[in-house]
Amino acid sequence: MKKSKLLLKSALYIILCELVGLFISMFFPMCYQRFGVIMCFLFGICSLGAALCIYGDFCYKAGGKMNTRSNREKVLPKDKHFGAVIGAIPTAYNYILVLILYLSKFGVIKSDFFPLFKTLTFYFMPFTYIFAPSHLEYDESGRSFTVNVAAADLSAGALIIVTVLPLAFLLTCWAAYYIGHEHVDLKQKILYGGDKG
Repeated sequence: MKKSKLLLKSALYIILCELVGLFISMFFPMCYQRFGVIMCFLFGICSLGAALCIYGDFCYKAGGKMNTRSNREKVLPKDKHFGAVIGAIPTAYNYILVLILYLSKFGVIKSDFFPLFKTLTFYFMPFTYIFAPSHLEYDESGRSFTVNVAAADLSAGALIIVTVLPLAFLLTCWAAYYIGHEHVDLKQKILYGGDKG
């Protein structure tokens, strides 16, 4: 498999992660209103976990295919770390959004980017609620509506969490590709501790 094709797939998998995050996050607000911060962790693990599983599976299989007998003469020692390059694509995408969020927070960009940031990173949204939850307000007629925290009002904790989370893609892709490249049997390791007998 060509490396350029792997990088293109890595970019396309961002869309798949968005869709999975959207599906999981559709159920998050109603659960959050009832159970609070514990739902942030549970849904955060599910939504980000699903995105990381998508990339992890992709990189694990790609690493295994790269280091086959028919391909072994072409494989360089550094190729076992190519997962970091694959993971750099979703990581860079997320850091571009984080940078725009910082610019919005500190007034360089006048518009409030935080609602759009949450939309473009559905897989992070439950975790952002830990430090920056939306809240319900009511108009004169008693109808409820959701009010988002403005980017300018984001706390240091919220900024830290959105800055650290994208690294999960880089680490997952690197580790999964490396394990696949080395043909480590994860099922054997997990179930039997590596013992064959």
